[in-house]
Amino acid sequence: MQRFYSALLTGLIGLCLGGCSAPASPTPAYPQNPAISDAQGRPRDSTTFYFPAATWLDAEYALKDRSSKLSVDNQPFDEHRETCRLSMKAASENLYCFGAPVLSNYYLGTDTYRFLWLRSFQRPVLLTLQHRPDGSILRTQLLTKWAILPKTKLSEIIFALPNSTPTQLEKLRAEHKAQQQDPEIQHQLAEKNQPAVQVIAQETTVAVTLEQEQHFHTLLQDSHFQLLPACQSSPDMLDGAYWVLESHQASGYHMVFRYSPDEADGFRKACEYLLDLSSARNEERH
Repeated sequence: MQRFYSALLTGLIGLCLGGCSAPASPTPAYPQNPAISDAQGRPRDSTTFYFPAATWLDAEYALKDRSSKLSVDNQPFDEHRETCRLSMKAASENLYCFGAPVLSNYYLGTDTYRFLWLRSFQRPVLLTLQHRPDGSILRTQLLTKWAILPKTKLSEIIFALPNSTPTQLEKLRAEHKAQQQDPEIQHQLAEKNQPAVQVIAQETTVAVTLEQEQHFHTLLQDSHFQLLPACQSSPDMLDGAYWVLESHQASGYHMVFRYSPDEADGFRKACEYLLDLSSARNEERH
């Protein structure tokens, strides 16, 4: 009988230990890859790709800037996919120039929406909406110009008529050389080739009311934001604007990129509402 109770007690202890142990940790909503950023969102370096490797963007493409007629999974070259890759690369370069954290790798402890607005001929705008217990805030940042633009060079071409004489050609060369050495021209060229920097003097942070935040969420729901594919490219469009909206929540991350979305588009309406609340409300829209 003593053996019976001893065995029963042992079984109950084992059952309790098995049933009362802590449940297995769920799969984290974020990849938490230290090769991309640290737990505070600081990117590894200026080449960091800020966005997850989704179905439209292979992971190796996200880490390497290379050109190939075949993608890394040996599929035929896809123009739309490559356009998305290059667009997201440009967006990443500008986010790095803004000093912005990576939102797709670790949850940073605060629910955040971030809108990056890159227009072809105007300065970049970054809006960050953070939900805080003591009240939500919207931060507006601007750059002087796009990050990582190719440097402008003076033309080496001399325009001359086909029947120009050697004397006329020599005169044109001398005039061209003098123009390139003109101090005013050199000054303008140097100004144009200055690197992009943040316009700190025009950075603002404003409070967002609960009603305003709720209206923004309603616009997102109406646009079916969480169901929208990450990227829809427009390779044939030569100018316009990149509209990139990121959602950084404890439950997970989602981003949507569109190129000059239609004014009636629900996604654009949500982004424009943030613009309306910000100090960038009067910036030219397209």
